[in-house]
Amino acid sequence: MIDTALSSISNQNQQIYQRLKLALGLDLRRQIFVAVCDDLALQSHLSAQLDTELAYPIAPAADSHTGQDTYPRLVTLTLDLSDPNPVAQIARWLSKNPPPRSRTGHQSAPGFQILGIEKLTRQPASVQWQFLSYLRTMEQELSLIESSLLLWLPRPWFHSVQQSAPEFWNLRTGFFEFAGDPTPIAALSSPADLDRKAQPTADLTDSKVVELNRTEPTYLKQDQPEKPDIWDILTEDLAKLGDNPSSRPASEAATTEKAIQPESRDSLAIEAETETAPPHETANSLPVSQPRQYQFLKTSGQPAQVTTKTANRQRIPQQGNQRPVQQPQRAVLELGNLLPQPQDKVVHLRRDPFAPPKPTLQPVASPLKAAAAPVHPPAQVISPSPLSASQLELWRSLIQDRPAQRLLEEIEQLGQQPASNLELAIACRNLGNYYRDRVEQGEGSDANLNLAIQAYEQVLICLDHSSLPLSQTAASPHPLLPDVLNDLGNLYWMLSRQLTNPDQKLGQLSQSIETYRAALKHLDVTTQSMSYAMIQNNLGAAYGDLARHQDTVDNLQQSIAAYQEALRHRQPAVDPLKYASTQNNLGTAYWHLAQHQQPKTRLREAIAAYSDALQYYNPEQEPLNYAMIQNNLGTAYWNLAQFEQPDKLLELAVTAYQAALVYRTAEAVPTAHAATQNNLGTAYWHLAGRSKDNPAARQDYLQQAIVAYTAAIQTAHRVTSPLTFDVFATQNNLGLAYYQMATDKQFPLEKAQRSAHLEAALHHHLQALQGWQAQPEYYQTALGYVMQTIRAFYNELGLQGQNLALSKVPGHLLREILPRI
Repeated sequence: MIDTALSSISNQNQQIYQRLKLALGLDLRRQIFVAVCDDLALQSHLSAQLDTELAYPIAPAADSHTGQDTYPRLVTLTLDLSDPNPVAQIARWLSKNPPPRSRTGHQSAPGFQILGIEKLTRQPASVQWQFLSYLRTMEQELSLIESSLLLWLPRPWFHSVQQSAPEFWNLRTGFFEFAGDPTPIAALSSPADLDRKAQPTADLTDSKVVELNRTEPTYLKQDQPEKPDIWDILTEDLAKLGDNPSSRPASEAATTEKAIQPESRDSLAIEAETETAPPHETANSLPVSQPRQYQFLKTSGQPAQVTTKTANRQRIPQQGNQRPVQQPQRAVLELGNLLPQPQDKVVHLRRDPFAPPKPTLQPVASPLKAAAAPVHPPAQVISPSPLSASQLELWRSLIQDRPAQRLLEEIEQLGQQPASNLELAIACRNLGNYYRDRVEQGEGSDANLNLAIQAYEQVLICLDHSSLPLSQTAASPHPLLPDVLNDLGNLYWMLSRQLTNPDQKLGQLSQSIETYRAALKHLDVTTQSMSYAMIQNNLGAAYGDLARHQDTVDNLQQSIAAYQEALRHRQPAVDPLKYASTQNNLGTAYWHLAQHQQPKTRLREAIAAYSDALQYYNPEQEPLNYAMIQNNLGTAYWNLAQFEQPDKLLELAVTAYQAALVYRTAEAVPTAHAATQNNLGTAYWHLAGRSKDNPAARQDYLQQAIVAYTAAIQTAHRVTSPLTFDVFATQNNLGLAYYQMATDKQFPLEKAQRSAHLEAALHHHLQALQGWQAQPEYYQTALGYVMQTIRAFYNELGLQGQNLALSKVPGHLLREILPRI
């Protein structure tokens, strides 16, 4: 029997629903069902119907006095985005609501359906990876409870789960794919990163056009004319859509504190990325802190032979012996080839939710303060035993894989026989290198990071007990110190990226900076200039990351100083690509600083640095890096155009974006292609606004903006990885471009053409409205544009046009729209 509530749903979806209900109604234990549904309204309806039909028995059971008749058989939970672990969330619910026992003593747990997974698309990449990591290790956790599980996924997340969590996908016992009902609103778009604040539009009657990258606070006008010009309105409404102070440059004299997130969440998401980012990892559109590359000083992939002779040969490798920084598979990685960015990293920072409990780190202050005695004079008292029994016991409990266990056995053997502390240091370093390499290969769980950190910390402790004291001068440094400290600084930084507690995050970042500074104290600049430049580059990246959390201006200035110091010892004739990567980092640091002080001066400096970096990239040999810096250069030109020479600088921005798109193709790097197309559309939109006295040019620019925005949206729909811009804002902006085409009386268009443009405008505003359902401020803004477009239908095409527009609006919105038209 089909419930009458499902009568409005297609026959195909009704049949799928009945199969899903039957599967859940069997009350089998530890079943995993996956339901895919792009239509959020349909998903909400179906999940609510399941809850209605399955949550409680139809009739009281014979032993109802036990409480089983009031205990649900199906529980609906919304995914906890702060810790997206479905099984842990189920366990918490069961601990608060334990199942009642029947007379026979049987205790039956309910099934659970998990909603809200689509909201992960608005979360940082680390949270998304954390969720996928939880899914990968779900089998062992699910065995601890008796419940079955139903996950509701939108299609983009369904593809991501298939590809990135195959262990979970292979566990499924049922798969149910619902087709979206035919409505004017398309299915849920690909995941986007939307984390910004906004203010609703003040006057929906004269709703303002959304400007794509609001960076001009002085552009807002207090006294508007009775009939404001559409181009002035355009810019003004951007502020209402996304009031993120960090997305606009301050005035030259301004020093007010702003967040370091420069992503203009309204449309022009401008980007800055890592020089060696894989194709699917591109950064935001504005030159944002870039995804840091980190460089581990080169060491052998195989454990070194633990002999004093071998140890004495281990010196800091010279730069020429290091693998090129552009090879992602390398053992030698450089931190900070581009600034850190939350969505982009070469090493995916994934939490391992079912790894052993996070170990308590050995006090880092001990080895580090000893290593950096010139910086921190109060030396820490170190235990006479370089390797404590408690540390060995901790490692035994945490290390599960056989290769690492063999390394640990070697450490234990050295501890049980007369051996030099230097030999023990090398053995600990081999263990640290093993986990460091796993992190580098993408297994960046908290457990692996902590184990690598602990091993390197023990190296420092053992070296401090060796015959070569840590307090040697830079002219005669300990042979192992700089590379161990550099690796340790990289690991502290990586761990900081995964922590959610602000104090812990800042603690690890500060520790990373302190460690890099300690490494620099033990380098001879004259003979080890390349290693010195590399660590300065890493230090600049760490300060750039710290600037996003505290003392923004001071830390950005420290970041710039470190990059400049690196460039003094990183000559383009010797290593042009590393020189260029540091110039790119410097440009991005200047771009960030421009958001807080002297925007014109800082943006000019950013442009100079990006331009210098471009000279050393051959687009045929380094196409993606070349395209990345062209994108960053275009963004800097776009920002500077808000202060001076707008026509010239906007044209330069367009040229740079077009140069980037030659190599940033939809086939090679779809996410980056979509972001740059979005930027290009915004630049054309601004040029159209500058062409008030030239209707032909204005129309051409608008058409170019439409082409670029359309390309961005089409590509975004094809990708499964998280986007670096808000695709719903792009939908809204595309609607505005079509609206302007339809309503500009200076354009020689036929009535049918204006009608087609208005239909397109309404379609894209409805897409934005659908996407912003969970964002009330943006939802109201998009609703204002929908009503503005419906009024334009009436003004341009009369009552027949208005009826045409209303026929395309979903029924549930008409009740909201009609009273306000």
